Amino acid sequence: MSDDTAMSEREVMHLESSDLERMDLEVVDLDLDDDSDAMVHRVNGWLEAVLRSFHEKRADDEHRAKWVAALRADGSRLRGVYERGGLPFATDVPVATFSHLTKRLNTGSRQLPVRMITDVTVAPTHRRRGIMRRLMTANLADAAAQGLPLAVLTASEGSIYGRFGFGVATHEDAVRIDTTSRFRLRERPDDGERIVIVDPDASDAVRTAYERFHEVTRGSLERPAYYEGWLRGYDWEEQGEDRAHRVAIRLDAQGRPDGFVAWKFKDAGDHREVSVGDLVGATPPARIALWQFVADLDLADIAVARTANLDPLPWAVTDPRVITTTGRPDHVWVRILDVAAALSARPWFADDEVTIRVRDALGHADGTWTVTASGGTAVVRRSAATADVELDVEALGALYLGDVRVDDLAEAGRIVGRADGIRRFAQLTDGGPTPHCATHF
Repeated sequence: MSDDTAMSEREVMHLESSDLERMDLEVVDLDLDDDSDAMVHRVNGWLEAVLRSFHEKRADDEHRAKWVAALRADGSRLRGVYERGGLPFATDVPVATFSHLTKRLNTGSRQLPVRMITDVTVAPTHRRRGIMRRLMTANLADAAAQGLPLAVLTASEGSIYGRFGFGVATHEDAVRIDTTSRFRLRERPDDGERIVIVDPDASDAVRTAYERFHEVTRGSLERPAYYEGWLRGYDWEEQGEDRAHRVAIRLDAQGRPDGFVAWKFKDAGDHREVSVGDLVGATPPARIALWQFVADLDLADIAVARTANLDPLPWAVTDPRVITTTGRPDHVWVRILDVAAALSARPWFADDEVTIRVRDALGHADGTWTVTASGGTAVVRRSAATADVELDVEALGALYLGDVRVDDLAEAGRIVGRADGIRRFAQLTDGGPTPHCATHF
């Protein structure tokens, strides 16, 4: 962090509090370990504010208990913004919410701890007052002060988070697959695997399969605790047991779980549909075998799912038109906080040295940095040298996991510099597998 451009956590928190006080608002950090009636009411009001903002139904006591248990398991930190004196008829419901937790991101070469930001809401009655900006700025300053090199989030709206330095770092493909007799693999995987339909309570095997996937998949995030409930058949949106939820596990030749699929059946009238909620495999053969399993489900014509961008499945079937891509939504957004720590933890694909100028209005990543890469790793240090290329921290976040190429950003005017510098930066940066994150948060 540049001392002359980045505000300290204390300075940000002071400005946040003083500005909100002038609006007759107060920031409260909620303590999930405090079982007093006052704090329980505050936590319940915070949960209600989140549900309301995402148009989900009110929670009952059982659902709130499950939610709080998952938040505690993750060590989540909850923050709310409240009207001083409380809102009429809703004294414990905040006008804005914010939470974060720490999880691990697979960068393509190592596991890196990251600040995972979620449940960011502002009530429609309090929009355009800068509340979310104050919460986000303070949280990023806190993450930087804690020594976390990255922050990540997913976005309900695409125009909000770029201003805070987040760049779109992974995408998914929304697909619709014809699972009738038209679906045929060119070659069925034959590596001694087995697929076993299991009871949703077999979460240990599912967890093992996911961990194997996570360890080898660039862009994968360690999962929050609420996934445990979902895999056991708890529907977080409907707030109850989902009896239509099914799970199958793929076992490798040694009998170890290396993939799984979770699905449920839906009769849509004109067709019978399998909704795939989760499909991960530690290897391409594992993923392809699980897709074949989905296609083999009786009494279904269509499967719908979100898959890895550039999943090998279209190249594994005899008729690629059985797979229709209906969308390519952005998924994980990455915010670089510590340039040296973040860039030294990703893979590099040429032996060279490039100096980059990073612009960051919040100061955390602002500066000039020299990347010296050799043998797939890099040493990154601050530099007084003339930069070969220049980009903002949002573009650097987009590049981080390899979802977009340097040339694409350069052609869009997001990276500037001499042609030779851009070419060398591309040779260093671009390469490796397309990132995929199967975790939604």
